[in-house]
Amino acid sequence: MSYRTIIAVINEHSSSTVTARYAIALAASCKVRLVLYAAHAEGTSEAILHHTEQHQDHLFTAALDQDIPVTRITEVGLITRLLPKRVLAEEGDLVFYPLLPDERYGATLQQNTVHHLLRSIKADLAILRIMHMGKPHPRHILVPLGGVTSDPEQRVAFLAALGKCFHAQVTLFHRSTGHQQRLPEDFNTIRTALLHHHLHVLERSANGPIAKAIALEAISHHHDLIVVGASERSILKRLFFGNPSGDLMHRPPCNVILFRAAPERP
Repeated sequence: MSYRTIIAVINEHSSSTVTARYAIALAASCKVRLVLYAAHAEGTSEAILHHTEQHQDHLFTAALDQDIPVTRITEVGLITRLLPKRVLAEEGDLVFYPLLPDERYGATLQQNTVHHLLRSIKADLAILRIMHMGKPHPRHILVPLGGVTSDPEQRVAFLAALGKCFHAQVTLFHRSTGHQQRLPEDFNTIRTALLHHHLHVLERSANGPIAKAIALEAISHHHDLIVVGASERSILKRLFFGNPSGDLMHRPPCNVILFRAAPERP
């Protein structure tokens, strides 16, 4: 699987420009088309419109400078309704979405914009929480794995594309359980597949609560990007057993991508 059209969501927040920089780097590396997309609700203030337009102008120029086939699109209406339709219309197969400052993935009621997009977008979805504005080119990527990985082929394709475009080292991380260490079911499959893509792959493990262990690993080994999978626990299970991905996305030690593979291909 290879990407053909990457869509980056742009808004008035500077964090969306860092998100778009990831998309630009990936589009340049994969030699694919890029769409810079913005959606405004009716009645949006002129100041917000101006900031968003400035961001689009700057990113459009940056993409052209790298000879990327780039399109900029702005629509008026709710992004939860417009973006899924735009993804289909543009035949997008990867969408980069920056979390808003007050938006929380994994919120109990699951009514934030991000949750609507997770349910409705028929493409790979990379949701970003930007913590460091000055690190748009990660060199050390931490990939926590636990249990069974859903859609491992698509996860590997995304990780391989990231690793290659940033010339980054990938560290696969898992939690140790008891004296006899058991690897997650898909750990070896993913490691072998990444090595097949000629990436530099390391392995790390730790004990304790998984979200805390991931954060400590990222801090102690100077990772500048974490890539986690979307939680597949039900609301009831999250209430009783927690949501490590949600906890990590809420207070991450560095930039984080939450990757959810497309539920079905266009």
